[in-house]
Amino acid sequence: MLDLVEAPLLRLENVTVSALRNVSLVARPGRVTALTGTGSETALAVALGLVRPSRGRVTVGGVPLDELDPSARWTTISWVPQFPVLLAGTIAENVRLGWPASDAEVAAASEVALGDLIGRLPLGLDTVLGEDGAGLSAGERQRIGLARAFLRGPAVVVLDEPDDDDRFLDALRRLAPGRTVLMVAHQPSLLAFADEVITL
Repeated sequence: MLDLVEAPLLRLENVTVSALRNVSLVARPGRVTALTGTGSETALAVALGLVRPSRGRVTVGGVPLDELDPSARWTTISWVPQFPVLLAGTIAENVRLGWPASDAEVAAASEVALGDLIGRLPLGLDTVLGEDGAGLSAGERQRIGLARAFLRGPAVVVLDEPDDDDRFLDALRRLAPGRTVLMVAHQPSLLAFADEVITL
């Protein structure tokens, strides 16, 4: 069984799928690894188990990803997509999204990821969002996705084209220590933020 307490190595080993050919890479605990270039989105999908390679494998802490049951996988890994799904409901409900957390835990995660946004909204975390976050910017919606990741306290965080706004990066700095962080990034500011950049 995978140890969920200590952040694990996330490894792609000789992966072949679509445009990727024999790609190997490692995302290490305590570091932010950025993937850029052609094939980076595909590599990210493979790392999440959303796309199965025709050859090669993905391991998390030495355990093949396809051997983890879904509950263990999504407890270990939090995914912050470029366009997080938001439901009609309060911001607090969208941060919690069914996760068994107290109001205090939701508030703490939201404070880190959303910060100033909470203060600008009429009812703070009780502000009701329209379907798919109508009225919020793309960056603000992604910060709600980041708050979800904070709430779950994962060992591995995977981000697809994170917002390069300073407030988002400040929040990510607080989430990253001690965790394995893998992201697709093309903006110079995001590549500069990463500890390691892998060009595919």
